[in-house]
Amino acid sequence: MADGTTGSAGPGAEGARIARAAHGQELVWRTGRRSGGLLLQHVADTFRLDAAVDEEQVRSALAALTARHTALRTSVRVLDGELRQVVHPGIDLPVEFTDLSGPDDGKRAERLAEIADQAAVLPFDPARAPLWRAVAVRLGEADWAVVLVAHQLVCDPASLFLLNAELAELCAAEEQGRAPVLPDRLLDFADHADRQHGRDRYERARRRGRDRRYEQDRQYERDRLEPHADTAEFWRSRLAGRPSGHGLPLDRPRPAVRAFAGAEVRAEFPSGLAAALRAGARRLGGSPAPVLLAGYAALLHQRSGRTDHLIGVPVSGRRGPETLSLVGALAGQVVLRLDTSGDPSFAALVERVRDVASAAWQHQELPVAELADLADLQDVADQAEPSAGQPPGAPVHQLAFTLAEGELGAPCGYAEDDLLLEVADRAARLVYDTELFAPATARALLDDYLALLAAGLAEPAAPLSGLPAAAADRTPAARPAPATGPAPATGRTPAARPAPGAGGDGRAESFPTGSPGPAGPEGPGEGRSAPSVLLRSTQ
Repeated sequence: MADGTTGSAGPGAEGARIARAAHGQELVWRTGRRSGGLLLQHVADTFRLDAAVDEEQVRSALAALTARHTALRTSVRVLDGELRQVVHPGIDLPVEFTDLSGPDDGKRAERLAEIADQAAVLPFDPARAPLWRAVAVRLGEADWAVVLVAHQLVCDPASLFLLNAELAELCAAEEQGRAPVLPDRLLDFADHADRQHGRDRYERARRRGRDRRYEQDRQYERDRLEPHADTAEFWRSRLAGRPSGHGLPLDRPRPAVRAFAGAEVRAEFPSGLAAALRAGARRLGGSPAPVLLAGYAALLHQRSGRTDHLIGVPVSGRRGPETLSLVGALAGQVVLRLDTSGDPSFAALVERVRDVASAAWQHQELPVAELADLADLQDVADQAEPSAGQPPGAPVHQLAFTLAEGELGAPCGYAEDDLLLEVADRAARLVYDTELFAPATARALLDDYLALLAAGLAEPAAPLSGLPAAAADRTPAARPAPATGPAPATGRTPAARPAPGAGGDGRAESFPTGSPGPAGPEGPGEGRSAPSVLLRSTQ
């Protein structure tokens, strides 16, 4: 790498604005603190720019993005016991340039991948802005690759799509000598965070003429500023009497302190399953997402013997028109509590999943800290132990699910959850905690999942008890075993592709996962793979 300019703004930079942290930032911060410093919470993407521009024009485009999006000038710090974001008036651009435009010796792609990997794993200091970096790689006369890496405190995967689209437009405008055409920004990320906390800073933004669309929908604005009382009551009721852990047999005893060591198994769909999934989703009246989750619930029901299952799924946090062109940490999570009691048919279970997910999506805006606190308080009220013996403030769920558009991402060496099931168009993978599960167990779970999914789609009227049972030799022994070694130092987890939220009319979507994140008005291009979410275990 060469000719780079880097810089940072410390927590006390002159002219900085102190604002409340957004709920998405609180989620990232809480997860990082819980990991005890083992977590490298980055999102990263490499995208191509087909524009005849030089280094200064690329730098100018990145400067325009930085001026346009306050999240790119933001750091975070704890003040009086609460997380705050610090918005700086300006930063030195963290951009480096390198040139791979010489004769291609067949190793250009490998070198580009090395550059991307090196940029992705360099840590950020959350107290110093900027919390992102770029490497612009010249590949030819009018061909650039831009590696963009950001901390999840200031950027989520959907934001990377937006930055990709806007950078492409800014460079095209530079090349063509015209003004760029960019989406309207109704408010900045700090204003969005204040609105989440019931503040009225958005009024100043509206008086500045940047939030004019709210005048068209006063009722929507009043709804957004309602306190979280109804949402808190929803989750308090939903979490009451929740199960203690997932009940899946473990190969190894749960350690007192997690190392977040992970690995994965993956499998292609059996022949005909992709087509059966599309047809089955149409027949059952919805998208594939609830069908895939119903298969997951069926697997958990069969393997644990329980009928009450908690699964974390990602949400984009982009429910209103003001968020669609916003760069920042908007992504979040909701917990789906799925009921498999009464031996329902597979079709009935799909309907249960759809109803639960829709209700959870409508109540997604409770801050994660409050959700976890509600769970802890409910444990006390029920005189129950925290989930699976975990300390207060631990995650409400131990299992997770997400969708990937197109293909699965790079291999993963980190596990934030006990199990994370990711399903793509024609393949699936199971990311597992290697301190709890053996590779053979993870492989058997994934194989059984695909078998149950295929059986449920083939006979949706069949009860769960009528679906194929796991082979006896696949059932893990619930006895202690020696712990395995550490995970690889660096890994990638699946990038959540949460729904972009409501359209311009503010209406909710019917399911919280599975749609691509927005990239300007049209969304990402066909076949565009998701940005990576990079994590690292330092043990």
